[in-house]
Amino acid sequence: MITTEEETNIPQNVGAEEALLGTCITDSSNDFYDSIAHNLSAEDFYLYKHRLIYKSISALATRGEDVNEITLIEELKKSSALDEVDGMSGIISVMDNAASALQCQSLVQVVKDKANLRLLRRSFKLALQDVEDETKDPESVRADIESALLHLDKGSKNDMSLKGTIEKLEVDFEKQLKGEYNHEAIRTHMDHLDTVLGNGGIGLGEVMVVSAPTSCGKSQLALNVAARAMLRDQTPVGIFSLEMPKEQIAKRLLTIKSQANLKQIRDRVISDKHMDRVREGCEALKDLPVYTVSSIKSISDLCSYARTMVRRHKVKFIIIDYLQLIPFDTKNTSKNDAIANISHTVKQLALELNVGIMLLSQVNREGAKREGGLAIYDLKDSGDIENDADVILLMWPENNDMEMSKRIDGSGSYINMKYNIAKNREGERDVSGQFKFYHTKGLFY
Repeated sequence: MITTEEETNIPQNVGAEEALLGTCITDSSNDFYDSIAHNLSAEDFYLYKHRLIYKSISALATRGEDVNEITLIEELKKSSALDEVDGMSGIISVMDNAASALQCQSLVQVVKDKANLRLLRRSFKLALQDVEDETKDPESVRADIESALLHLDKGSKNDMSLKGTIEKLEVDFEKQLKGEYNHEAIRTHMDHLDTVLGNGGIGLGEVMVVSAPTSCGKSQLALNVAARAMLRDQTPVGIFSLEMPKEQIAKRLLTIKSQANLKQIRDRVISDKHMDRVREGCEALKDLPVYTVSSIKSISDLCSYARTMVRRHKVKFIIIDYLQLIPFDTKNTSKNDAIANISHTVKQLALELNVGIMLLSQVNREGAKREGGLAIYDLKDSGDIENDADVILLMWPENNDMEMSKRIDGSGSYINMKYNIAKNREGERDVSGQFKFYHTKGLFY
């Protein structure tokens, strides 16, 4: 039971709540309610009777009926809630506090802020209780807190009109005509790829699936994109590598930066020139905005880490390596259903956080063996991957064999990797191309 002293410490503004409700009732139309409905829910009101009144107002407005004291009383009677709001006198009391619609717009944020503070207060108290009782592990407690924090980012920014979007497009079009436009996307810095992607790269809110047979360099391709995003564009990057520890990620990034064969250090045959590059690369990598996680318990755990990366470090590009390694409940869910759910969640995460995501995925055995390349149906475990992805890039060695696909040019030995863009929501699909994978340097071009 809440004591009087505790009650006074709970964030609330009853006067603001009454003003909003009174204005909804006295408004000659439902316009005012419609203007605040997407920002406020009944749960945002502190007093229980205010929640009941707002629910009844919402029910009337949703049905297209006029909201006034008469219709409101009848609606409250239907749900046997009239006595809970102190009857007719309670409704009149609220109406007496009505203000102008213009004045009330600022009160919407007041009520919302108080509701968010109460949410935080409750979440932190529950988390503290879980910690003291030791009923949950630390990651579960952190996930609960992250969920509460995420809730604060929703609601008040929901503008359903297209006006603002159209106005932004007009500005963008003019900049494009003048050659001054820079699309907010994660560039791969491989022109043959960026030019065919609809946004000139991986757009924010997009998921790009990269699928290839085992040991064909898809992780290294992703790290190439990450390294260039950080080194050339100063883009903060988050990496979920579920099969490589941090040290291995660091070595691969260092190879990309230094273009040195790190095995030569262990064999003590590296040249002074290349060793100097390695040392310079180590210094450069220390300051890179890269944040890595190598162990998660579930897709919810991954989402929690991703939200933390975005909130704390302003991460704009996330790599998930790879889809089929994300843990799921094997007792209650089939693998296909689990992969489908994970795929849906990753897409929603990209939209929610407004980040570009590169999701690596396996291909099935038949696709890996087939001559002539991969097809979209070769994605392993679930067709939902195809539905959720914005871009799907399939990659394989030219001759279906890494050794047989080796070539050499002025820059050294490379593996000729074929690719096909099997899905491209914002651009042309079924576009084929090739990468040069300089494997000893870890570079893709």
